[in-house]
Amino acid sequence: MFRNPPNLKYMKNQLVRKVFFLKKALVIIIICQVMHYFIAGCSSGREKCKETTFVFKNVTVIDAVNGLRSDQNVIIRGNRIVESGPINEVSEPSGSTIIDCRGKYLIPGLWDAHVHLTNSKDLVPAMFPLLIVNGITYVRDTAAELDQIQPLLTEAEEASRLNGMAPRIFMTGPHIDGLQLIWSSSVSAVSVEQARFIVDCLIRSGVDQIKVYDLLEPEICLEVLSHAKSKGYKVSAHVPLAMDVIEASNAGLSSMEHMINLEMSCSSDWDSLLKARQQIIAQGDGKSGRELREDIYKAQRLYAFKTQDNKRRETVLKALADNNTWQVPTLAITSQDEHRIYARDDYKMTFRYLPEPVRTEWRKSATLRADQAPSEVGMAHAYWAYDMIPRLVEAGIGIMAGTDMPLALLTPGFSLHEELALLVRAGLTPLQAIESATLRPAQFFGLENQQGSIANGMMADLLILNANPLDDITNTQKIEAVMRDGHLHTRDELDDILTQLENINKTQ
Repeated sequence: MFRNPPNLKYMKNQLVRKVFFLKKALVIIIICQVMHYFIAGCSSGREKCKETTFVFKNVTVIDAVNGLRSDQNVIIRGNRIVESGPINEVSEPSGSTIIDCRGKYLIPGLWDAHVHLTNSKDLVPAMFPLLIVNGITYVRDTAAELDQIQPLLTEAEEASRLNGMAPRIFMTGPHIDGLQLIWSSSVSAVSVEQARFIVDCLIRSGVDQIKVYDLLEPEICLEVLSHAKSKGYKVSAHVPLAMDVIEASNAGLSSMEHMINLEMSCSSDWDSLLKARQQIIAQGDGKSGRELREDIYKAQRLYAFKTQDNKRRETVLKALADNNTWQVPTLAITSQDEHRIYARDDYKMTFRYLPEPVRTEWRKSATLRADQAPSEVGMAHAYWAYDMIPRLVEAGIGIMAGTDMPLALLTPGFSLHEELALLVRAGLTPLQAIESATLRPAQFFGLENQQGSIANGMMADLLILNANPLDDITNTQKIEAVMRDGHLHTRDELDDILTQLENINKTQ
C-alpha cells in the first residue's frame, strides 16, 4: 500500500540536507538589533535583583488548584513564591517591596501551548515583548527548524535571566512527516530505522517533545511513538491521515493539535473514509504533500462533519481519555471562518505593534479576508469544534490553550486571550479556561510542582489583573503587572514597551 523506502544513500543525504547539523557546534546568531534592545534595555533599563523580596499584599488569588482565595499575601523572593496565605497569617518581611493589591487579582503566568516562533523572520523581533506584555510566560513551540529555534531559545534564556523579558520556551523541533512533505521545514521518515535515528537526533538536540505529521506512514508513526516513549519523551501529532485516531492514541500519543483529523474518526463511516485516505496516499506519486492533504480534505472533511455519530464519538473520546491523549483545540484558527476576529477593528489595532512589513501585509490580508464570505467547510469546522469542547470536558480529556500564532493573522500574545474567550464561549468555565492556559500545560510536561498554581515553592511567573477573570474571562486582558522569573513589570513599563514597538514601526 505504501511506497518502498529510498536507498541508504538517499536517506543519509536527505537527513543531512534537512536537519541534522547536530554533530557540529551550533552557531548562535543575533536575531536582530530590536530584540536585543528589549532583552538588554527594556523595563526602564533596570536589571532586577534576583534577591529582591516582593509582597503582593491583600490580593485575591485565583488558580485551578485552589480556586479563588481572597485577602491573601503572596511573598516572592528571587524567582520563587516563598510564602502565601491569609493576610492575618502571612506577615511582611522587613525591607521587602510592598505591592498594594487591594481590589486586584493574582493568577499564574499564562501559556500559549501551540506557537511557531520562527514562522515569520520579520515578526521575530516583536515576539518576546508582545508575549510578556500579554502575560504569557511560557510557550510550546510546535514546529521549527533547529538552526532557527535554538538561537532563539538561547536569547530567551538570557533575557529571562537578565530582566524577565522573554517566556520560557518548550521546543519541539521539526515535524516528522512522510516522504512527501507538507512543510519544507519538516523531516521525512520513510523507514523504522530512520524514524529511530531522527528521534534520537532530536532528543540529543534538546527538544522537549516530538511531533509527527499528516503523511507519516502508520508503521513509522508507531515506531516513533514507541521509541520516544522508551526514551521518556511525549509525542504530539496531527494524527497521520492513514491512521485512525484510536490506533494512534492506543500506541501512546500524548496530544492532538487542533483536534485535527478527529472529525474523520468520529464519522459513522470512519472505516471506509480511512481506507479511502490510504488509497489516495498510495496513489499520490507525483504530488506534493500539501496537494495530497488538500485532496483528502476536499474529498472527506465536509462529509465527516455532516456524519458525526454519537456512538462512535463516545468510543473515540473514551479511548482518548483512557490513554491520556490531550487536546489542543486552537479555536482561534480552527473556527476562524466563524469568529472572524481579523474583521474586528479592536483586534486589528494590535497589528500596529508588529514590525514592517508584517504590519502592512496583515492589514491588507485582514481586509481581503473580511470581504470574503466564509466557506461551507470552514463554518462546519467551526461549529464542530465548538460542539466538541464540552464533550472533551465530559469525557475527562485534558485541554491545553494554544493559538497556532502567527498563522491566520494571530498576533503574538493578544491571540491567546482571544483563545481563552473562545474556549469559554464553547463551554468551558472561566476557571477551566485559566486552567487550560496554566496548570494543564505544566501537568503535560510534569512541572505542576513548579508552575501553574500559586503556592509556596512555585515559580514567580504571575499576572496581576484589575478585574476578576472568573466574572468575565476577557478580564485576563486587564493586566496591571506581569512577573516573569521574579522580575516585575508594572503597567507603566508594559505600556512603554508597546509604545516603543509602535514607534519603531513608525520610523520604518
